[in-house]
This record gives sequence, C-alpha cells and structure tokens, in this order.
Amino acid sequence: MDYSKLHGRIQLGLILTSLIGVAALGAIPDLDGTWAMLQVYPRIAVLPLVGESSQTSYVVQWVDVTQDGESLVMTDRYCFTVIEDTSILASTQIPDAFMAALRPTPRTGTLQETDGTITFEQPAYLEIRGAILENPETDALPVDPEDPRVFDQDEDDSPGMTVHVNLLGFIKAQIFVVQRVQYALSGYVVSEDRIEGSIEWSDEQVVLAATNPMLMADSTGYPDPDLSKHIFLMIRAQEDWTCEWLKENWRVLFGLDYPDQDS
Repeated sequence: MDYSKLHGRIQLGLILTSLIGVAALGAIPDLDGTWAMLQVYPRIAVLPLVGESSQTSYVVQWVDVTQDGESLVMTDRYCFTVIEDTSILASTQIPDAFMAALRPTPRTGTLQETDGTITFEQPAYLEIRGAILENPETDALPVDPEDPRVFDQDEDDSPGMTVHVNLLGFIKAQIFVVQRVQYALSGYVVSEDRIEGSIEWSDEQVVLAATNPMLMADSTGYPDPDLSKHIFLMIRAQEDWTCEWLKENWRVLFGLDYPDQDS
C-alpha cells in the first residue's frame, strides 16, 4: 500500500492548522466520546532468511475519551493490526486473539489553545505484552518460555503472544513472543470530530519459541528514519460502527483508499 497520500494529507492539514488555527471550535472543544483511531508504524525490518525490508503496521482501535477541561483520559480497545511488507518473501499476521487479549491501562493527554490552534499531546505510554515485569521500562524481556514472568496472555496454550509468519512462500509457522511497545503522540485538534498528528515510538520483541526452529532468530529492525511517515488519525465514531465494519472500511475512512480519485 502507498500511504503517501494519507501522510501527505495529514502533513498538509497540520500546516494549514498551524497557519489558520481552529478558532471556530472555541477555546477547548468537547472531545468526550468514542473515537476510531489509526496508528501507522513504518519500520525497516531485518527478517530471518529474508533480510532487510520495509514493513508498515496499521493499528486500528477504539479510544474512549473522557475529558476534564484540558485533560483527557483515553481507554483503548484494539480492533486489528494489518502488517504490510515490501518483500514478497515475508508476511506477518496478527491474530484476532492477540488483539483481543490486549488490555491497555488508560493513558492521558493534554490539550492547549494557542492563538486559536488546539494542540494535543500524549506523553510516552508503555505496554508489555506476554509478560509481567517488575520494572516494565528497564527490565530485560524474558528469553525463556519457562520464565515465571511469561504468561499465556492470548489464552491459546502457548507462552506469551502468538504471531503467524510466512517466509519464502512455503515456511508457515507460529512464533510465540513477548513485546515491549512505547509511543507518544503529538498533533492538533482539526475539528470536534478529528484529531491528527505524529507518533514517536519504539518497540522490542523476543521470540520465546516457534513451531519451526528456523524462526527462532529474533527479527530486528528500527523505525523508518522518515519521521513524516509516523502518523496517527482519530475520527469520532458513529454509533453503528463496529470492529467488523472497520475491517471492511478502514482504508477509505482513514484516507488510504479513495475510489475513483487520484488525489
């Protein structure tokens, strides 16, 4: 997928917002309610047997927002993740059970009005998946599936979290992982129904076990150095939207696919 159109629209929106502001919203808009959110995570991945490739994760989730003046509390409910790889030799699938097992704690955000522009900031937020660490930010991730800190979070009778992998077109297997994911958001309230901006993030993964020993090597990688690609977008949800509806319509909803349009 070419997401340059989406990230181009968001960058243009941020420039226009910074220039003309959103004064029509008033000082601070009412953002209470449920939102559909897209997070885009581009990375350069180094995969076993495949080598280096560009990989983009699209994470779609609900965000329940509670507002107290300039302060927001945001509670996430993940729907799905789509991972697209430029290499035809590799594909990764995040199962529904993986997403359903994620129970993130509420995160916080802050709004600020300056010259008619409403900025949105969320400080760094950390998730540990498939393990319980005493010091989540600093403890090394477990490397042994028998480590007592590891637990079967997605409840499929395998340690940690299960990810499906296809390499070279014929190696189909499952890997069982623990992950540390951290991200911060910075952007603008474009309207009472739309927030958009950029993501600063990092991630870490350890493969505890695999159904094919060739996949025991941990994949490595790093965020794409083009920071303008790391974006998020929030759209106020309608009452009849469901995760199933988002799976069918997320590309159009978030501007990744515009039928019969070239722009």
